[in-house]
Amino acid sequence: MGGTLLNMKIMFIKTVPRLVVLTGSTAILLTACTSAGTGADDGGREAGPLAVAANFYPIEWLAREIGGDAITVTGLTPVGEEPHDLVLSAKSRQALDDSAVVFYLGSGFQPDVEKAVADVTGGTTTVDLLTAPGVTLLDAPDDLGKESLSGNKDPHVWLDPSLMVAMAQQVATDLAQADPDNAPQFEANLDALVEQLSDLDATLAAGLKDCATTTIVTSHAAFNYLAQRYGLTQLAIAGVSPDEQPDPATLERIAADARAAGVTTVFFEDQLPRDLSETVAQEIGAQVDLLSALEFDPAQTIGRGEDYLSVMADNGARLSAGLQCS
Repeated sequence: MGGTLLNMKIMFIKTVPRLVVLTGSTAILLTACTSAGTGADDGGREAGPLAVAANFYPIEWLAREIGGDAITVTGLTPVGEEPHDLVLSAKSRQALDDSAVVFYLGSGFQPDVEKAVADVTGGTTTVDLLTAPGVTLLDAPDDLGKESLSGNKDPHVWLDPSLMVAMAQQVATDLAQADPDNAPQFEANLDALVEQLSDLDATLAAGLKDCATTTIVTSHAAFNYLAQRYGLTQLAIAGVSPDEQPDPATLERIAADARAAGVTTVFFEDQLPRDLSETVAQEIGAQVDLLSALEFDPAQTIGRGEDYLSVMADNGARLSAGLQCS
């Protein structure tokens, strides 16, 4: 019996140090995991992927393409809500406060976003991409609609791939400043994206030359940057804001101008009623076709797998057919 107790004591003494070492290692591992998973950065935000907010789809897309898995992106404009008239929810305002970087279009494009951005505290970097080097604003059509950027400028810069390149470069610069450790990843993603946008630009240019007519009749004045880029002229039925409805005299003038330009296709926007486009088309004996202004995520409004590149390519193909380009 005494021998048995002695053996038990010896086994206990040998076992305890191993348990202590194991417990200590476990504690160290748990502490390390806790620090990596729930620790906060110097600005008081949770560590992990960089939190980014973007005002609406085209800017969200740029941020995601450049940031990759090093960032998380919160979009501020819900699908189906007109971006020009956006009023931020409490959840969106909180997302602004929680973000390390906010990308948006200023100059009055979304007044409520700009007001909220001005109130953001805690070291958040706010970036108005309309001020990015290489972004030049066009005048809005002053006879159609009252809702435009300050200085009567057109906000639809994202429909010109070359301006998307300029904004992408700004996005990459600001992400790298906010997260220097992932700067090489942002730069590599930027290079790939610029190549894709440049290819898109070349495809659109090739498809929109030698056209029977260079006048595009659109349901609202969203396509001036696209038109200017490829030598076309936009004739819009409604103003910069799609809520602006033309009077009968304006519709008659548009129909007369479209007929004189030899227009055979009138384009309506994917997220707007097509009745005005059909009215003008019937008046001049034209057909109607679809264009997307890409204000909402096309994966949700058009179909799974659709994005900025695929929809812009489709816009180009529809324009080429409608303008009878060779």
